[in-house]
Amino acid sequence: MIVRHIRSKNYGKKKKVAAYCRVSTDKAEQEESFETQIATYERVIRNNPEWEYAGIYADEGKSATSVDHRPEFQRMIADALDEKIDVILVKSISRFSRNIVDCQTYVEKLREKGISVRFERENIDSLNPACSMMFSLLAAIAQDESRSISENVKWAVARRFERGEYKIGNNQVLGYDAGEHGEPVPNGDAWIVQMVFRLFTEGKTSREVAEAVTAAGGHGLRSEGTLSYQTVLSILRNEIYVGDRCLQKRPPVHYLTKKPDLRAEYKSYYLKNVHTPLIDRETWDKAQARLHKRELAREAGIERQRADAHFLYGKLFCANCGAPYRRRTFKECRARGGENYKAWCCKERGKGNAGNGCTNPILREETLLQQICYKLGWEWGDPERFDKERFLREVERVIVMSDGEIILQRNAQAA
Repeated sequence: MIVRHIRSKNYGKKKKVAAYCRVSTDKAEQEESFETQIATYERVIRNNPEWEYAGIYADEGKSATSVDHRPEFQRMIADALDEKIDVILVKSISRFSRNIVDCQTYVEKLREKGISVRFERENIDSLNPACSMMFSLLAAIAQDESRSISENVKWAVARRFERGEYKIGNNQVLGYDAGEHGEPVPNGDAWIVQMVFRLFTEGKTSREVAEAVTAAGGHGLRSEGTLSYQTVLSILRNEIYVGDRCLQKRPPVHYLTKKPDLRAEYKSYYLKNVHTPLIDRETWDKAQARLHKRELAREAGIERQRADAHFLYGKLFCANCGAPYRRRTFKECRARGGENYKAWCCKERGKGNAGNGCTNPILREETLLQQICYKLGWEWGDPERFDKERFLREVERVIVMSDGEIILQRNAQAA
C-alpha cells in the first residue's frame, strides 16, 4: 500500500504576518503605548524565522465601536482578503472591535479565506474551532464594556452641565479662543461676528452678508478668505455671541453608531450672561426675530426672499389651497398687441401637473393694486404712485378668493 502525503500549496512557505494596533485617544499618555505596540509587534514578527513581515496597521485616536472611521483597519482587511496577509496579530479583542457584530463579521470573512486572527490577551486563534464560543462571549463582553464607558462619560458630562461648567475646544468657535480654564475669550476675529450681526439686522440677506464680510477680509473658522452664507446663518443662531450658552443642545451620541441617539433622554441647560459677549442683547433679539420671521415664511411655502424682491412678495396667499402667490410674466395675445405684462398666480397652480390641482385665478398686477387701494380707501392713480411703505406697515396678508376678489388682513400694530 502506497501512502501519499498531500501538501498544501503554502507548504514550506513563510506565513505573511501583520499586526493591528489601536488607541482610542491621542493623549500624551496613550502615545507611548501606541508607539510601544507598533515597535513590539514589528520586532516579534521580524524575529520569527517562519514569518514574513507583512506590515503594521495602526489607527491612532479612533474608537473601536465602528470600523467606518478606522482607515487602517479597513486597509488591513482589504489586504488580507487580497491574500497579502496570512496571520493578523492583535493585542486583544477590544483592540480589534468593541462592536460584537463587526467583530464577528470580519473575523468570519477572514476565517473563510483561511486567515488567522490571533488575540494575544485572550490567547485565542480565530481558526481554532474550539475557541469559537469563547470568542463570541468575549466579544460580547468587550461591547458591553464600551457601553458602560459611554454611560459613565455621559453621566459625568451631565453632572458638569448641571453645575454650569463648560469649555470650548481651542479655536472651535469663530471670534473666540479658549481661555486658561476653557472659557470663551474674544480674539482678533470678533469683528467678523459683529459685522455679520450688524449687516443682517440692517436688512441684508445671509448671502449679501457673506459677500460683504468676505470683501472686507472676513473668513470662516477653517476657511481663509471666504465666508459662506451657511456659516453666516450658523453665526446668527449661536447664542455664545451674546454671552449665553446652551449645554446639551442635541441628544448624546449612541456608543455604537456614533450618531445622535434620538431615543435617549437628555436635558438641556441654558445659561445667560456667563462670559464676555461679542454683541449686545438688543442686536441678538433683532437677529432672532428676523430669523424667526424667515422660518414662518418658509413654513408657509415662501422661498428665500431677495433684498430687491417685489413688495407684494410674501403677502399674497391663495384662499383655495393656502399656498403663496408668485409674480410671473405673461404675454398678451397677438390681437391685443402681444406685449408682456406682470401678473400673480398661485404657486401650486404655476406648477402645472406637478402641483395640487389648484385653479385659483391669476390676477394682473395693476388690477390687484387697484383692488388693494379700493379696500384701503386710498385714491388710485397708477402703479408707480402706489404707497409701498404704507402698505407694508398696514397690511399683514392679502387673501385671493376663487372669484378674484381679495380680503385684506390688517397688521395688528397698525390697527
